[in-house]
Amino acid sequence: MKMKKFTALAMAALMAASMTACGGSKGDSASASTSAAAEEGGFKIALIQQHQTNAFQIAVTEAAEAKAEELGVQLTILSADQDAATQISQIEQCTNEGYDAILYEPVDPDALGDASKVAADKGVIVINIISACTDWESFGISALSCGDNVTAGETEMQHVADLLGGKGNIAILTGPSGDSGGLQRLEGYENILANYPDMVQVVEPADCGWDTASAQATVESWLSAYDLDAIVCENDGMAVGAGNAAGADSGIIITGVDGTPDGFEAINDGRITGTVSQDGGAMAANGIEAAVKLLKGETLENNTIITTNVWIDKENVAEFE
Repeated sequence: MKMKKFTALAMAALMAASMTACGGSKGDSASASTSAAAEEGGFKIALIQQHQTNAFQIAVTEAAEAKAEELGVQLTILSADQDAATQISQIEQCTNEGYDAILYEPVDPDALGDASKVAADKGVIVINIISACTDWESFGISALSCGDNVTAGETEMQHVADLLGGKGNIAILTGPSGDSGGLQRLEGYENILANYPDMVQVVEPADCGWDTASAQATVESWLSAYDLDAIVCENDGMAVGAGNAAGADSGIIITGVDGTPDGFEAINDGRITGTVSQDGGAMAANGIEAAVKLLKGETLENNTIITTNVWIDKENVAEFE
């Protein structure tokens, strides 16, 4: 019994050292979870998130931890803090430290190919989650677990068009420029807007970097300059910021994407109109499940795993809370 207790403590110390080497520490917003089965030799998996600063990312973290516990694998979760160079370094460090699989949500879709290929060439299972790397399959990445961002954008903008009766002044808040998921959602918006010439963008889309405070400040300035009928946001965090600026029951249609708890709260109190859920937690969980299957020598039915889009508003929000 004493030997088993010593082994568990040693494993915990080893995990802490591994997190620090990968750039993870309490100050870096990194976390780790280890199941009892993993302590006895389960697979060692790293998940590198873009950041850990909003409700969507918290859902990703929690779902990944739950799936790792369910499957009996050791999971280390790291944050790249929206910095591509940090993320590349984390992939390289975790590769060198002998992780069996690395999952990541790319900060820059064009920056991670070489690091991914090095990891894959060394036998590491590499899984791309949430937003796709450019030409991801050509770099040895085993699978992509994501939502259909173009369809999400189309779904969101179509509901806005329907609510406006196909006519009105609109504004758009986007995520970081260059983010593949944001660009795909914008493509979806444009696909729908092409059918509604009387829906006019009165101001250029604003890059608010997924951030609630930035969105709130931007919309506050817009409201003093423009007569807006709708504000279409690429994530719930920015939609909440827009709703905070406009106030509850403002008469402005405000929408988001992700289906997060803060988005649901804002729907309930009238600050935003609706959101399109893609279930980021499922993307992370599906990615871990795919990695474990491959590590066990199994094959995937499809190396692109896509979650479904669901429109959520006051009529059905209670089903998702």
